[in-house]
Amino acid sequence: MKTNLQRHALPLYFVMAYAIAWGGSLLIAAQNSFQTSAIGIPQIGLMFLFMLAGPSLSSIILTTYFEGKSGLKQLFARMKNWHFPWQWGAVAMLTVPIIATTILLLLSVFVSPVYKPNITLQALGFGIVAGSLAGFFEEIGWTGFALPRLQSRYSALASGFILGVLWAFWHIMADFWGNNATFGLHWLPTFIIYWLMPLTAYRILMVWVYQNSGSLPLMQIMHAFYSGTLGVVGPSTSVEEGLLWKALFAAALWVMLTGVVIRYGGNLSRIRVKNEVMAASGKYPNESYQ
Repeated sequence: MKTNLQRHALPLYFVMAYAIAWGGSLLIAAQNSFQTSAIGIPQIGLMFLFMLAGPSLSSIILTTYFEGKSGLKQLFARMKNWHFPWQWGAVAMLTVPIIATTILLLLSVFVSPVYKPNITLQALGFGIVAGSLAGFFEEIGWTGFALPRLQSRYSALASGFILGVLWAFWHIMADFWGNNATFGLHWLPTFIIYWLMPLTAYRILMVWVYQNSGSLPLMQIMHAFYSGTLGVVGPSTSVEEGLLWKALFAAALWVMLTGVVIRYGGNLSRIRVKNEVMAASGKYPNESYQ
């Protein structure tokens, strides 16, 4: 049975990650009579914890089951690989802050002052904590478990696209219960513009950085800067106003991605990270780079 399950390790991982995150969100919603208006900050905080648990626990459980203690040890060892070229660290940390802040400043000048980045100490603290938690725990699964297995079947570009779409839709349950009462009929287009479009592009950009750095911790940092930055600079806008800047932000990521693909091709790299694709045996790659 173990051998048969290992052949389906990748879909099994996504089923578990979704089940934990969505199951937790539904459980919390059920405790509030499935009334979106009853979902407040405490409930959203609990949903966030289930979201963190989904990809991380799935990765740890499946790695332990399929590869034992040695596989788990290797997974945690990969999280200590801080050896990467500085320029890729700069890309990971500066891409979202520069793009988001630039768009908001331009909108605040040419459209409305309401778009001026609303940076406060409270927002900064929230961004640092929420971003760090999301980046650290989620990437144990998305990059630590799913990406190597996707790349054993598909190109880096296709792997990033598949993972990006699944990553985006993984947010849909918590987002529905957290935002539907506020957005109403605008909820679905807001989800597409705020989650599906930018996260798909950004995940491919993350794979691009990973292809050229080979560092799992850098992926955790890149994820943290995405989540943290949007939590810090996001202005207080109406639904319609929010859709505008979020659409421009998503478009900017896709423009950047287009340039990356034109320059680097479907492999997303002009160099080859050693063992960047998991071996057929199912072992994780060695994340050293050359």
